[in-house]
Amino acid sequence: MSTNEILVIIVSFILIVLGGIGSILPILPGVPLSYAGLFLYAWYTDFEQVGSTALVIFGILTLLTIVLDFIGPGLGAKRYKASKYGVIGSMIGAFAGIFILGPLGLLLGPFIGGFIGEYYSGGDINAAGKAAWGSFVGFAVGSLLKVVIAVAMLAYFVYALF
Repeated sequence: MSTNEILVIIVSFILIVLGGIGSILPILPGVPLSYAGLFLYAWYTDFEQVGSTALVIFGILTLLTIVLDFIGPGLGAKRYKASKYGVIGSMIGAFAGIFILGPLGLLLGPFIGGFIGEYYSGGDINAAGKAAWGSFVGFAVGSLLKVVIAVAMLAYFVYALF
């Protein structure tokens, strides 16, 4: 093994692991970071160790996690019987939270948005609380899915090495 190959393996591994950590902590971009590590190794090995089919599948899953970051809280709010305003509020909160509160906004934005949207629709604090909780549950399920995908990328990377 050459020094360059060892360096690429180490950098790829670090990116994939950081992506897994970022799936839990909203400070890092999560699955896209894991995908970058997997892609780097695939590119360096001329797509022999990690094939294009695997990259396409993991690429689609990566895009799914990005979309889920924004619609997951809305789906969770809807599951908890939120009104249209509660669902929309949680999705707006997911998007706006990132810009207003930074990484912490990814966690708090959907919760606050779902609460405000549902409260605005009927003024019932109990329903607003359920919508906010549903938004959080949707966020949590999305985060769990991100962790599973990041771990799958790590497992595939280790498999490709050996």
